[in-house]
Amino acid sequence: MSAQRDTQISPNARQFLEDTTMRSIFGIPEEALDAVMATAYQLYQAGRYPEVEVLCRGLIAADHRYWWSYSLYAGTLRRLGRLREAVEQVERGLVFEPGSEKLLVMRDELREELARDGAESNTNNHNQNAAA
Repeated sequence: MSAQRDTQISPNARQFLEDTTMRSIFGIPEEALDAVMATAYQLYQAGRYPEVEVLCRGLIAADHRYWWSYSLYAGTLRRLGRLREAVEQVERGLVFEPGSEKLLVMRDELREELARDGAESNTNNHNQNAAA
């Protein structure tokens, strides 16, 4: 959402959007989301990450307050090598479930991977520059 649009939303409307899920607006049964979550997890286990990404985005659109979808989405992004995006999804999940042990551990692991990748990139750049 752009900064300009943000300022046009009243505080009451903003609160409504934060508190209300599409699932509740459209009356999507919990069982339907459970089935999508099960399918997404099976696809994740099968390594079909682009499809998992689509399902996770749909799950988050349907119920942006449920941490599990952010967790699977972050795991998928991690497998796709998109670590920064994975951290962002974990952070979003933590907004709604701040004490989630799984999300907290995942965030720490992702941050360590990012730091390690950054250190390796710096070492590789240094070695390339020294060789030149």
